[in-house]
Amino acid sequence: MGEIVGTTIVFGPADAEPLLGVTALESAAVEIDPRNQKLKKLPKGRLKHKRKNLPLAA
Repeated sequence: MGEIVGTTIVFGPADAEPLLGVTALESAAVEIDPRNQKLKKLPKGRLKHKRKNLPLAA
């Protein structure tokens, strides 16, 4: 999709099923379209959240 992003990866045993996790998809601003079985780019503003009113951790 033409962009480079970073994410965390985990290596499992050689016989493990490969997975593309939600964290990796969110890092790349991509979502899955299950109907068409394709990846879709998310609109830019959709990933940004306002954090003003969140309580502070104790």
